[in-house]
Parts: sequence; C-alpha cells; structure tokens
Amino acid sequence: MLKKLLKALGIALALLLLAFAGFVWWSLQPRLEPRPLPDDLVAVTADRGQVLLAQASAAADYGPLSKHFEPQSLKSYCGVASGVAVLSAIGLDVDQDSFFNSEAEQVSPRISVMLGGMSLGELAGLLRAHGAVVNVHHADEFTLEEFRDAVAANLSTERDFLVVNYQREVLGQPRVGHISPLAAYDGDSDLVLVMDTASHYYPHTWVPLEKLYAAMATTDPSSGKQRGYLRVTGDDDW
Repeated sequence: MLKKLLKALGIALALLLLAFAGFVWWSLQPRLEPRPLPDDLVAVTADRGQVLLAQASAAADYGPLSKHFEPQSLKSYCGVASGVAVLSAIGLDVDQDSFFNSEAEQVSPRISVMLGGMSLGELAGLLRAHGAVVNVHHADEFTLEEFRDAVAANLSTERDFLVVNYQREVLGQPRVGHISPLAAYDGDSDLVLVMDTASHYYPHTWVPLEKLYAAMATTDPSSGKQRGYLRVTGDDDW
C-alpha cells in the first residue's frame, strides 16, 4: 500500500514539475503586442522614418544588420538576438540556437540567460567566446559628445558594430533593461536608429541620441554597473 502511495505521489510530482516547466517556457515566448511609441521616437516604417533613413549621414551598418536581423526568440533573448545579428554581419554562421556553443556556455549558461537575461559585460564575454573583438564602454566612462562622435564614426564604416544596453523607461517605454544594435545615425536631427530586437513590441526606432545616452547612464542591478555600449569587430582571419 505504501509503495503504491509513494508511486502515485512520484507521478503527481513529476506531472507538477512538467506543468511548471511548460508554464515557464510559455511565459518566455514573445507574443505580438504592438506598443505605441512616445512622440519623440520615430518608427523606421513611418514616412518620416524612411526619410531619415534616406538622408542619414551614417548608415553603413544598416544593410548588413538588416540582412541578418532576427527578432529575439525569447523575451529574455535581446542580448542573444543582438549578438547573433552582429556576428552574422561580421561573417560568422550563427543563430540564436547555436549562439550558446561550448565556449559561450562557460561564460554565461543558456539557462541563466533564458531566465534572467544578461548584462553588458556578459554579452561582451559571450561575443568573445565566438572570436569577436569587443570593447566595453560603460556610460560613466564617456560624455555625450564622445558618444555622439563614436556613433557617427562607427556607423560610417563597415565591419564594426555598436550594441547598446539601455533602460527603456528613460525613452518613455515600460521600465526594463534592453539590448539592441545601432544601425544608422542622422546628424541633422541627431537621431540614431535602434534596431529593436523586441519586434513583438516595437519597430526599429529613431531615438534622440541625447535621450539614448541618458538611458544608458542608468545602473544595471544585475551587475551594479552603468549600462553603455559595445563596439564589436571581427577577426581579420575570418
């Protein structure tokens, strides 16, 4: 009788664990829920967004990133989708499933990222695990003017990319840290194009550069450091 009871309890526990795992997986799936943009942000799909793209003073990265861009496959995968986009644009054959190779798993395990996302430094480590050359820039280490110069210079040249980590709340969006690559810059309007990986919420968006800088100059509680950006380049031997 006791054996039957223990067996039944074991089956019930297994079913509960399976149901819980299924719920967690379901909760991680992006669902199409378009959100309105604040008035000072411009969707690239809007008429003005297209004009800005056509007249952008620096847009060398837009084509390569657009060719390889895929929205994040999980709600916590903004860093993964950003990493895959830049690595693919540089010339690597990688997707969001193969991103966590054996070297990357040593930096930050897939399950950890699935459940908690990643910091700027962790993304840098994951990209280096694929052989990329990565420079980390926290927002308290550079000024607004230095960031503007870096954006204008980087987005004017090919095979080097910028990935930003910022607090959405500063842009007038719901409060959450986010990661996405930058694709273009228009010097006349001082707007920068964020290739938002959370396509289930937002389109690629033109953002005032000063506001993006302020959104980076916030503390990531997971690392205790300010957010910022990565400059990513490839190995010349690729």
